[in-house]
Amino acid sequence: MKVIVLIVLIFSSGIFSKDAGNAIPNVTWDISGIGEERPLKLIGKLFFVHQYHLDLAFGRVNDYLCLFRNTEYQKFSNLEDGVGYEVILDNNACQNGEVNLPWLVVSKQATTSDNLVIELSMPNKIADARLKLTLEEETSLANPYGVLALDYNYLSMGGAPLYNATYESSVLDSNQVQFQATVFLDNGILTGTALGQTLLFYGTKILHNQNSDGYGTVTELVFAPNATNVYANAVPQFFPAGYTKNYPDGNPVNITTTNFAYNNNVVKYETTTGYTGQKNQIYNADKTALESSSPGTELCVSRTNSWDYVPPKRYGVFNSSGDRITFSTADITQVQTASYNYTNPEGNTLWNANPKIKIFSSSWVGTALQCKKLADGTSFGDGLCPGTNMNDPNPTAQIVRINGHDYQNFPLFDVPEGTVLTIDNPGVDGNEYYVRQLGVAKVYPAKPQGDADCDSLTIQASLTTPDHTFFNYPVVATPRTGAVLVNKLNATKDLFSQSLGNYYSKDGDADSDGVPNYLDAFPTDPSKSLDADHDIVDDAEDTNGTTPFQQDWTNYKHLEKAIYSNYLK
Repeated sequence: MKVIVLIVLIFSSGIFSKDAGNAIPNVTWDISGIGEERPLKLIGKLFFVHQYHLDLAFGRVNDYLCLFRNTEYQKFSNLEDGVGYEVILDNNACQNGEVNLPWLVVSKQATTSDNLVIELSMPNKIADARLKLTLEEETSLANPYGVLALDYNYLSMGGAPLYNATYESSVLDSNQVQFQATVFLDNGILTGTALGQTLLFYGTKILHNQNSDGYGTVTELVFAPNATNVYANAVPQFFPAGYTKNYPDGNPVNITTTNFAYNNNVVKYETTTGYTGQKNQIYNADKTALESSSPGTELCVSRTNSWDYVPPKRYGVFNSSGDRITFSTADITQVQTASYNYTNPEGNTLWNANPKIKIFSSSWVGTALQCKKLADGTSFGDGLCPGTNMNDPNPTAQIVRINGHDYQNFPLFDVPEGTVLTIDNPGVDGNEYYVRQLGVAKVYPAKPQGDADCDSLTIQASLTTPDHTFFNYPVVATPRTGAVLVNKLNATKDLFSQSLGNYYSKDGDADSDGVPNYLDAFPTDPSKSLDADHDIVDDAEDTNGTTPFQQDWTNYKHLEKAIYSNYLK
């Protein structure tokens, strides 16, 4: 049977954390009494890459392959037609954001020479995730991408598209390996805001020279149908009379093209803004204002040894009922605040001036900003990077080059998972909020100027990236399943009851009802065994019907439209 090996992509998965050893939680909660259907427990953790254009280039394919690999598919392949098995995976260990509910798995491979095909689905009350992997050729040192097709389709239970991804790798006649990907994402699932307001599309093409290096291009288009396009007046040539803003053929509010080259050790890249042609902005430390960039606009990072942090807008703030708080403001003078015991070894002047955590909303938690080295996260100075200030439109965006090394402003510290904050604002004084880290960003170390590996690479001209017609939309049917046969969780690592680590032998019969465990949806109740729609209600008692939910992307493919293409690369 073919073995799923992680693709040797641009980045390794190794992380070293910049822990919050100087951040000390003041209060703790016992959340065992909060129901598993509450957002505090239901919302999964997401993982990002700080140099996100490179993350877009390769998507999350390795994270998804990690899920497939951990299903122990080798033990349970080729069950009867229409039958699968249930697994509980440690999704966070694979850097996936799904909640740790059971996955339904179907694995098929007729002979060792045939393709391995695995389907995953996770029906639940909120959204429906379906994945399909077709593995033709395993990865190798010569071809780290293998030959495969992987699709991930994610719909709300109301039918709205949340996420769609297709990844394909193949060997060309030239013997180069081609890796292509498209991703659609409703940004609302990242920010917790209303769906349909900001839609993101990414297209990627990579050409890899076997046993060697490679290069590629990733295109990002951001659609916001109801937002004002700030470029419309500045570059009117891109905005004809009557232009629209709708995905996929309308004018995006922002477009970028990132070209990159890589070898075994590093990735060199350059990003171009589509409407203006502006490249990466890198500023010299001796500038008193951020008015002009240095001549070099190429950046270079290591492929290993990332460090991580939590972006300010990637938290979850919950009340005692387990629901997100409803408070929201973007005005620093209106935030809710909580005193916090941080020892401040950096001597950060911003924190010293106001040593409180600022709560802007249910997802946005602020501490203070600190200039940090992109190579390893070490602090520079006692506050912001030279030349930046809090009045900049985005003080965390600028890269400042100091003595050949790159720096940026980052949060001073991460608020630890499970922290309980006591609000001290008049009128809400004494309210307690529970904080979760819902998004973790990995920072790949920036290499210094003059690095030999970086200097050896040449960025190529932009490749033509695939458009929205590249998506496959495979039909992944909901299989019949029974008891959990694989469980990767335990009670000490997860918020859910599934984390108890319980699982059953495939052919056993735990309740002695004559139905083997792998077909028995209620393995401890001899009076029940069938649950066709996976709603944890026996079919004989299900008054809401037993037909499984089936995804329908018909109205969201937009195959009759051409994606927007009038921009600079």
